[in-house]
Amino acid sequence: MEHKIFQLIIDNNSIVIARHKSPDLDAYGSQFGLYYALKQQFPHKLIYVIGDSNSLNQFGEFDEIDENILSNSLVFILDTVASQMLKGVFYQKAKTLVLIDHHQNDPDIKYDYYIRDTSASSTAEMVVKFLQINNIPINKEAAKPLFMGIVGDTGRFMHNNVKPSTFRAAADLLETGLDIQAIYNSMYVESLKMKKIKADFSNSFLITKNKVAYRKNDKNFLEQYNIDSNTISRGLVNQMAGIDEIPVWVNFTFDTATNNILCEFRSRELPVLEVAKKYGGGGHLMACGCSVSTWEETDEIINDLDKLVEEQNG
Repeated sequence: MEHKIFQLIIDNNSIVIARHKSPDLDAYGSQFGLYYALKQQFPHKLIYVIGDSNSLNQFGEFDEIDENILSNSLVFILDTVASQMLKGVFYQKAKTLVLIDHHQNDPDIKYDYYIRDTSASSTAEMVVKFLQINNIPINKEAAKPLFMGIVGDTGRFMHNNVKPSTFRAAADLLETGLDIQAIYNSMYVESLKMKKIKADFSNSFLITKNKVAYRKNDKNFLEQYNIDSNTISRGLVNQMAGIDEIPVWVNFTFDTATNNILCEFRSRELPVLEVAKKYGGGGHLMACGCSVSTWEETDEIINDLDKLVEEQNG
């Protein structure tokens, strides 16, 4: 499959690289890693990166394209196969559509080619493999976002999605001359304001009878600290992680862009994906999410997770 898709790259002069909305580091990393590698290998091709941006973006600017470009392009969608995660991407107009993803979801969009590896730590790791199989050099500019994508989705190589292949990919990327200390500083050094927000968050999350931790971040909380929804939603969910008594935790955040509520599920060992799927979401077995429209639905999610833990405990 990788060789067939490489031939498509050769055959197409126009290439569009997209990924899911509200991008995390893996979405950014796989997108810009593929972009910079292809730009070096094929400098005369028209290659576009599209999508929304947030506070995690330290990789580059995005292109504005129209449907005419899509209809004449090879289009990559990375790090998702769910249509609800592609708002604003007119992928249906693509001349040829390729999916590359490592999540558990089955695609609900029509595609032409699909590289799927649910055992991969990240889509960034999959992109590294794709480039290496096709002998496409990974320069330092491409290596940095790919490395950051792997680090982001493995929690600095601490999650159980890490395999020997993950370390081999990371080692190959470091061979390009990356400054790992500078990368970690850019990812994890934060302001005093953020430390105080995290302290507030950590001091106010709640716990159910079966030790499911949860936090509801409403519009007032966002306005109090003048901070965006994505930073709170994905950025703070793991403030509830690493606590011996808490096996499952979930973060609910009002989304100022859509007026919906972003839901991020995490678990140390218990699969929670089916609960996310029940509410239209998806992701990994123990790290997934969804979006709902009312706070009442978040209460239903809390109850579902609490029952799941209760059943697990017998």
